Amino acid sequence: MEHDAGSPAAGEPARYVAAPDAPSSSSTPAAAASATATPAAPPAAPPAAAAAGSASPGGFARLARLAPGALAASYADLCAGAWPVGPEQLPVVYHPSYNISFFGIEKLHPFDSGKFAKVVKALKREGVLRGDGQLVTPREATPELLADVHTEDYLHRIHNHNFTVVQVTELAPLAMLPNRLLQWRVVAPMRMHVGGTMLALGLALERGWAVNVGGGMHHASAGRGMGWCPFDDIMLGVRRARRAVAAAEGAGAEAAAAGAAGAAVAAAGGSGTAAPGADAAVDAAAAGAAAGNGGDSGGGVGGGSLKVLVIDLDAHQGNGVEHDKLTLGDTQLFILDMYNAGVFPRDDEAKAAIDIKVELKSGTEDDIYLNRLRAALERAALVLPKPDLVVYNAGTDILAGDPLGRLAVSPAGVVERDELVWRWSRDVAQAPIAMLLSGGYAKDSAAVISTSLANLFNKFDLNPAPGA
Repeated sequence: MEHDAGSPAAGEPARYVAAPDAPSSSSTPAAAASATATPAAPPAAPPAAAAAGSASPGGFARLARLAPGALAASYADLCAGAWPVGPEQLPVVYHPSYNISFFGIEKLHPFDSGKFAKVVKALKREGVLRGDGQLVTPREATPELLADVHTEDYLHRIHNHNFTVVQVTELAPLAMLPNRLLQWRVVAPMRMHVGGTMLALGLALERGWAVNVGGGMHHASAGRGMGWCPFDDIMLGVRRARRAVAAAEGAGAEAAAAGAAGAAVAAAGGSGTAAPGADAAVDAAAAGAAAGNGGDSGGGVGGGSLKVLVIDLDAHQGNGVEHDKLTLGDTQLFILDMYNAGVFPRDDEAKAAIDIKVELKSGTEDDIYLNRLRAALERAALVLPKPDLVVYNAGTDILAGDPLGRLAVSPAGVVERDELVWRWSRDVAQAPIAMLLSGGYAKDSAAVISTSLANLFNKFDLNPAPGA
């Protein structure tokens, strides 16, 4: 299923609809029929999440799919500290080792591998973040975790052969370094990015939003890495999130079954003989527990039924995630990809996985870019299932002057783009959002990211006042 969201008709401004099932005048009859035929209501937030949302003017907390702490056990291997449940600790994931440096060789590539520290430093300087205590620290994704998507052969090569790392980073001098040093200074930090993305997706499901100050390695697929992307952190994060939700729902169903059994005994006066009809209640609760523990067949928003929408706005086609979607046959992953069709990777085979494709020309400026994005989001609301989670790949290589993205969007345009996606996720999709930073090769990339994140924190009231 591929929908090409083109430019709006002449004289008709692009916009997104106020509700997913309200077609606009520019919608096709087929799209309107699809939206009418398959209405999808968002799953009800758990009481704890709903209560949190009512106290948050930004409104993202009310979109949480699970109560705070529900996923703590499922992510214990990826969270370096205590699982964040209070409002003071934000769902913002960062580790200093995200920043890659190896004797200045990294500067031979236009990618600023130290931009992540610059973003965090700027957010602290501007008072958006009040200190490291508000951040969530991830752990590296182990080779065992990476094997959930990546092949054994590829994992062996990326961890043992310099040439594979050279292919991914496009830095030939790395071939001369000892492999142990290369693993320490390059591959391990990238595994940390993966851990951060996986953790951010889980946090978004509990908190309604999350940001990984890194990640978004959308060119990597099961058997290869490319374009500074060694691992498909997006697909790895999606698959972990599904299992975590299924496990949490299964635990909840088991507790319900135990409670029903206790109630049945109590109703019988403690005699050990259940009251009439109690067996049916126990059996129903037990069946729910079994379904929840079924992994990919979990009920509710769990297991394979967790519908995820990837909004990929990096300047380059996210071909790695797309290849993995096709290889794994993931029918619950939907992709909106808006990219410069005239630059790397030009992967026609991977386009079969894109649900809404927006191809741009080099030099595209703010007005055209933002109008086409609005049209694409409107189309997503009409023709795609309502997502349980939005993964936003927010590359800043769309900036004017970026040597690899070759688009011409202004810093103000990037800020408007990010706010547009977050607002659409909250108001139209009504789904939690996890934001990844992805690519960005212009000198002002880190500064623009910081400005945009500060705007999101301000507009959506993401950082509560101390003691609130």
